[in-house]
Amino acid sequence: MAKDIEVGGFAAKDYQDPPPTPLIDPEEFGKWSFYRAIIAEFIATLLFLYITVLTVIGYKSQSDTLKGGDQCGGVGILGIAWAFGGMIFVLVYCTAGISGGHINPAVTFGLFLARKVSLPRAVMYIVAQSLGAICGCALVKSFQSALYTNYGGGANGLADGYSKGTGLAAEIIGTFVLVYTVFSATDPKRNARDSHVPVLAPLPIGFAVFMVHLATIPITGTGINPARSLGAAVIYNNEKAWDDHWIFWVGPFIGAAIAAMYHQYILRAGAVKALAMGRDIEVGGFAAKDYQDPPPTPLIDPEEFGKWSFYRAIIAEFVATLLFLYITVLTVIGYKSQSDTLKGGDQCGGVGILGIAWAFGGMIFVLVYCTAGISGGHINPAVTFGLFLARKVSLPRAVLYIVAQCLGAICGCGLVKSFQSALYSNYGGGANGLADGYSEGTGLAAEIIGTFVLVYTVFSATDPKRNARDSHVPVLAPLPIGFAVFMVHLATIPITGTGINPARSFGAAVIYNNEKAWDDHWIFWVGPFIGAAIAALYHQNILRAGAAKASGSFRSSSNV
Repeated sequence: MAKDIEVGGFAAKDYQDPPPTPLIDPEEFGKWSFYRAIIAEFIATLLFLYITVLTVIGYKSQSDTLKGGDQCGGVGILGIAWAFGGMIFVLVYCTAGISGGHINPAVTFGLFLARKVSLPRAVMYIVAQSLGAICGCALVKSFQSALYTNYGGGANGLADGYSKGTGLAAEIIGTFVLVYTVFSATDPKRNARDSHVPVLAPLPIGFAVFMVHLATIPITGTGINPARSLGAAVIYNNEKAWDDHWIFWVGPFIGAAIAAMYHQYILRAGAVKALAMGRDIEVGGFAAKDYQDPPPTPLIDPEEFGKWSFYRAIIAEFVATLLFLYITVLTVIGYKSQSDTLKGGDQCGGVGILGIAWAFGGMIFVLVYCTAGISGGHINPAVTFGLFLARKVSLPRAVLYIVAQCLGAICGCGLVKSFQSALYSNYGGGANGLADGYSEGTGLAAEIIGTFVLVYTVFSATDPKRNARDSHVPVLAPLPIGFAVFMVHLATIPITGTGINPARSFGAAVIYNNEKAWDDHWIFWVGPFIGAAIAALYHQNILRAGAAKASGSFRSSSNV
C-alpha cells in the first residue's frame, strides 16, 4: 500500500511495490469481504451476459429480412461491440472496489499468475463467473425462448472460412490486448503517481473490449472471456455451440498468461527505481505544483544507453504498434468481407466506416494509456518526430522509436495476413492509397492537416504547464488523443484511407506489397512529417511562448 510521508513540507506518496499475494491465504476465508467479492463477480457476469446476449439476439431478429426485418435494422456489429465494451466499463466501475471487477476467468487467471490474487480466490471467482454467465443466458432464453433458439443464443463459434488456428490466434491476441490493458490500468505504480487512476481505469478496459470485438466478431464472434462462451454454449446447447469450444478457453488463458509475463517481467522491471513523482509545495495556502519549464532534452544523451528503461520503452513502442495494426487492419478486412455483396456479404454488414474510425481512435486511446508511463505512448513516427523537434526526446531515442514502430507495424500486418491470407489479399490489406477522383495535392493536404490535428492534440494534452495546474491531466491525456485520431479518420477515410501515421501506412504497404500500395506512398511520410513539424512549431513558439511567465502569474494570483 502507498503511505503518505512528509517530503520537504508537502504530502507525497511513498511508493512501495505491493508484496505478492500468498498462494493460499487462510485468513481470507474468515472475512465477509471474500464472499461478498464472489457474489459480486457472479452478479456482474450475469448482468454482462444478459445485456450483451440480449443485444445480439435483438440485432439478428431486427435484421432478418426473411421474417419481416430490415436488412439495415438493429444496432449492427458496431452496436454489439459497444454493448460488450460498454457493459465491461460499467460493471468494472461498479465492482472494482469490491472484487476487483474481473468478470472474466482469463483476467482472473492472468492476475493469479502475477500473484495479485490467491489460488482459492481465483478458483472461486472463475466458478462464480461461469455460473453467472449461465444464469445470464438462461434469463434471456426464459424471456424469449423462440428468438434465442432461432438466432444462435449468442454462442461463440468459428465463422465459415476460418481455420482453428486463425480462431485460436484471434482469441490469444484479443485476450492479450484486454489483460495487458487491465494490468496497465490497475498498475499500483500509476496509483502512486496519481490518485485519479483507479477511478478512470474501467474506461480503457471497456474500450479494449470494444476494440477487440470490432476486430474479431467476424472470426469467432469474439470470446476473450471463457465464462461468456461457456454460458452461451450451455444454455444454447447446440452441437455447433460446442464445436471448437476449447478455443474459447485455451486461447484466452494463453493470451492472459502472455500479458501477465510481458507486464510483470518487461514493463514492470525496475518499477520502483523508475518511479518519478511530482513534488507538491504549499503556495498561498493551497497545494499547487511548483512549475518549472523542463529543460530541452540533449540531442544525444549517452547516459540513456545504460538504462533498462530506454530499451523497455523501445520494446513497448514495438508491441503497441504491432497491436495497433493488428486490431485496426483486422477490423478493416472484416468490414470489407462482411459487406461484400458479390461474395455473400450484407450491404449493411460489418462495422461501417464509423466502426473503422472507432477502431483506430479507440486503440490509440487504449495503447497510449497503457504505454504513456513507459515510452510516452508515441506509436507513430510523426508524433515522435514532432516531439523530437520540440526537444522532448533525444535523437537516438527518436530514431529507435521510429524503427521499432515500423517493425511493429510490419509484424502486426504480417499477423493479420498469416491468419487470413486470402481475405487480406482480396480486400487490400488495409493499405493506404488515394481514392479515385482525388489529386495528390488533396491527399497531401489531408495528411498534413490531419497529422497537425493529432500532434497538436498530443502537445496540448501532455503540456507540463497543464500538469502543473491540474493533476488530472496526465491520466486524461490519452482520451483527447484517441478522439483526435477518431475524428481525423471520420473526415479523411474517403480521401486517403487516413494515414497520419507513417508506420501504419508503411507496415500495410510492405505486407500487402501491391503496386497500388506503393503508388503515392510518399504522401504518407511527407504529409505527416510536415503536419507534425507545423504542430511542433505552433505549440512551442506561439502557444507556449512565455509559458513560465504565465505559470508564474498563475501562482502569484493565488496569493492575492
